[in-house]
Amino acid sequence: MIKLSILFISIFSLIYGIYFLFFPYNFVNLTVAESTNIAWLRNLGGAITGLLFVGLLKIYLSTKGSIRLLNVIIITSIIQTSALIYSRIANEFSANNLLIIDITIYAALIVTIYLLFISIKFKKIFI
Repeated sequence: MIKLSILFISIFSLIYGIYFLFFPYNFVNLTVAESTNIAWLRNLGGAITGLLFVGLLKIYLSTKGSIRLLNVIIITSIIQTSALIYSRIANEFSANNLLIIDITIYAALIVTIYLLFISIKFKKIFI
């Protein structure tokens, strides 16, 4: 069940990452935001695809001995999610449709908390 959830999050990350990486203008239109700085969306898409998709897929394929990689993914997710939450509170988004931003934040928060939970509760699987 844990491995299957890791695969699910990996595939979800691939879809989300590719969306930001290759279709950032679609996200800008969806959130009714300014399109002056698309680079940060592409960068975020690359990070999500590279770290979460590839990293979690590697963990799925070879769970034993993957605790260090899982910890790097968790730390990065905590930092990214915290930055999103801070930016939302500080009203740094140019988006007019903040519901989409909030959904993105909640998804990141759920994934981060889940990964942290399984790394603690099921640590033996990853050692």
